[in-house]
Amino acid sequence: MYLFHPPVTDFPIALWMTSFLFDVLNWLRPRDLYRTIALWLIGLGLLAAPVAIATAFYDFARLARDGVGTAFLSRHVVHSTLAYATTFVYLASFVLRWRAPDARTWIAVAALAGPVLVVLTGYWGNQIRQVM
Repeated sequence: MYLFHPPVTDFPIALWMTSFLFDVLNWLRPRDLYRTIALWLIGLGLLAAPVAIATAFYDFARLARDGVGTAFLSRHVVHSTLAYATTFVYLASFVLRWRAPDARTWIAVAALAGPVLVVLTGYWGNQIRQVM
């Protein structure tokens, strides 16, 4: 059985993690270019996120119809909650960067929280694959 969701998630993940690279570069050597690149990478990731979410719903509906077990469902709840939290953090980060670029502390908090949430979400996505 082929799932559509896993390969689609590569886009927001890659864009968001690369934005963190530019945040680190900006912390080491502050440049408007680094801040701008990070902003637009986050924005592009936010454009890709609805596609990842839509394919997740599609795959979940197919698997639920086929009668997946409770281990899958319990892991899916954690994974999807983390995925929504990750998307929200990056949305908040984008809005902060766009509307309040001087809120450096909150931007840094979001810049650090985002990759942590991406890793946790990916870990739980792998846990789902373990029980399929």
